Amino acid sequence: MKYKVEKKLFFRERIDSLNIFLFLGFNLTLISILGFIWLNSSIEKIV
Repeated sequence: MKYKVEKKLFFRERIDSLNIFLFLGFNLTLISILGFIWLNSSIEKIV
């Protein structure tokens, strides 16, 4: 019985870490896209 509970907790922690990785990946993608657009617009203003 104890083994089953530990396995369940481990599985839940794995899902949490997966969610964190997805969240971080999404944020990094969003920031890089916004930064790229901002860089392009600022370069166009300079030129």
